[in-house]
Amino acid sequence: MKEIFKPTTDERPIMIVMGILALYLLIVGFILYLFLLHRITLLPTIIGVITFTLIYLPRLLIIKKLAHKDIIKIVDNGININNQLIPFSQIQDFRVEEKKPAVVFFMNNSMVCYYEAKFHLKLNNGQISFSAIGSEKIQLLKEFLTQLLNN
Repeated sequence: MKEIFKPTTDERPIMIVMGILALYLLIVGFILYLFLLHRITLLPTIIGVITFTLIYLPRLLIIKKLAHKDIIKIVDNGININNQLIPFSQIQDFRVEEKKPAVVFFMNNSMVCYYEAKFHLKLNNGQISFSAIGSEKIQLLKEFLTQLLNN
């Protein structure tokens, strides 16, 4: 019975960071290992490490995004985004830009994924944008804002 309700994706930030770093260190470590065994020379080692780092750079930037993510809290009378309170009465409309999820790695028949969406809130006095990370958080924010604007 537990297998039926077991999620197929995992979005814990620590698992995402560990997956990205583990694969990077494994491949770069293998290149350095070949260099230390004198199987490859210094120039191909440097070229290999730099090439793999450039190819893997978008995954490494995910770690930076996780470290500097927006803090979103819904309080009684508004939404608190990075310690800036936006009252519910000021929100006129919203738009969501969902980015394509990135699969970090597979573990125990489940995917470790990174979901991100950018929310644009149209206010009485302008517009504010913030990012939300995690599919559940994104879905809950969309449902909440839709319900808020319909009332």
